[in-house]
Amino acid sequence: MPSALAIFACRPNSHPFQERHVYLDEPVKIGRSVARCRPAQNNATFDCKVLSRNHALVWFDHKTGKFYLQDTKSSNGTFINSQRLSRGSEESPPCEVLSGDIIQFGVDVTENTRKVTHGCIVSTIKLFLPDGMEARRRSDVIQPPLPLPIDKVAANTPSMYSQELFQLSQYLQKNAGLLCYNPRD
Repeated sequence: MPSALAIFACRPNSHPFQERHVYLDEPVKIGRSVARCRPAQNNATFDCKVLSRNHALVWFDHKTGKFYLQDTKSSNGTFINSQRLSRGSEESPPCEVLSGDIIQFGVDVTENTRKVTHGCIVSTIKLFLPDGMEARRRSDVIQPPLPLPIDKVAANTPSMYSQELFQLSQYLQKNAGLLCYNPRD
């Protein structure tokens, strides 16, 4: 069976890394490199001090046709489009991730003693289904429009109250016959 694919592309504000092409035959661990697991273009292991060794998981669910990301009790967090998935050192629920989302692993950490900042991993993720088609993007998802806050409604916008709407409804029902065109008249 063909595999789904996740491509992690380095963003300008990220700790530098080479683009990764990771096949999702099974859940893939995202984490910091250690002696037995070194960074490579086909894995999600990064040479980055702010990541936990077992930072997160990414996978494709064949039943739902969706991609998921889960923080696995990392110290410095996992983010999708700047939204943190869980509190520090807590496992998050699986969160759907869409192609084109901005994924961040960890946060920038500054060492007080040496005044050195260790950067986090920030990536644009591109996701491909097992058939090779790109997965849906956030822009493809229909989201209901947000209501305007009351203080943003134009001052000259007429407003109607429920009593007025009820009266208008009654008037229209009562006079509906007058509004209809009758060719015999």
